[in-house]
Amino acid sequence: MSSSIAVPTIDITALLNPSSTLVQRQEVAVALLNAFTTYGVFYITSPTHPVFSSPKTHQILDATTRLFDLDNSQKSDIPKIQPGGFTRGYVPLGGESGSTTKELKEGFSYGYEWPAKELEAKVEAKQAGDNAALSGLQGPNAWPDQDTLKVLDQVQGSGEKKDAFKNTLQEFYLSVCEVAKGLLKGISLALALNEDELAKYCSTSETISFMRLFHYLPYSDPDQKHAAQIGSSAHTDWGFLTLILSPSKTVGLQLFHNNAWHDVPSIENTLVVNGGDYLSLLTGGKLISPLHRVVSNGQEERYSMCCFYYPDYDAKIPLLVQDKEVKGQAASGNYSLLRDQRAEEDQQEDGLDSGRSVAAKLLNGDINFGDYIVSKWTQVYRKGGY
Repeated sequence: MSSSIAVPTIDITALLNPSSTLVQRQEVAVALLNAFTTYGVFYITSPTHPVFSSPKTHQILDATTRLFDLDNSQKSDIPKIQPGGFTRGYVPLGGESGSTTKELKEGFSYGYEWPAKELEAKVEAKQAGDNAALSGLQGPNAWPDQDTLKVLDQVQGSGEKKDAFKNTLQEFYLSVCEVAKGLLKGISLALALNEDELAKYCSTSETISFMRLFHYLPYSDPDQKHAAQIGSSAHTDWGFLTLILSPSKTVGLQLFHNNAWHDVPSIENTLVVNGGDYLSLLTGGKLISPLHRVVSNGQEERYSMCCFYYPDYDAKIPLLVQDKEVKGQAASGNYSLLRDQRAEEDQQEDGLDSGRSVAAKLLNGDINFGDYIVSKWTQVYRKGGY
């Protein structure tokens, strides 16, 4: 059983408006701090930014449903995500899981669309031995073939518009990244830092962050003992910030708070934001990385769009709080980053100890963010799906 929870909705207009005053931005920062330290998840909105408008929501939802409405033979031809941590392309049913449970979802992962000549030059440089030319989280998107793209370019009521599908997805991605950049200011202020502090570590974020379109299928009760299926297993996000558009009215996202699961329903013209393990670690556990999952009512399918916003690949961000004592979530170790999330047959006995070692190395600056996050995406890859 679950109940809805009244997580706050925060108007972040002051963080997106270059003409706002510092006092206005600090007011938003106080609201962010309260939400992060109480729940770790909250809604954001702004009447001035197009990503929060109904037309933009309908546009990305229409493109997403058209993608997942393709027949199986068309979807099977879309390049699939590959092991190694760079996730671009189609995620088939069962193609990923953060646990031993089958996750009844399919997805499509994409990110920054590099100009063709720039990408070609970077690929050639990397092949010539310049490993810095492209990081392990940078590279080309894996789009459907041209015939399938023509089908996806059929915009409802407008006929075919060349590159409509790709342009819609890319515009949405860049808009959400823009919102994330605004949030960096608010989080910096919330931590009593210069408002541009976190932005220093995010100069190339939009080229390594990425968006995932998800289609969740109905299944049986997630609270049954030994349930074999779920929309998305209970987990914390490993990274920095997650921004989610949830246009489906079907309840699915749930937050674990005060020892119980609570629905986080869709609210029109908002994005859901939650902090990640890395951000929580850097604040000594002050900012919560919330445990959450996606469930089904057993009858309706559900769609969502999730942006995983990352700092630079080579970022080694120092502890962001003055109090050096690690408390709360960071002390308890309740992070997915500490868990071995490989398939059951591949897990190792020292999984938790290994995870704690990684956390210590992150805080000590012995490894960078990118190498850490690539290793986590490698863990949840499941060969072939089902």
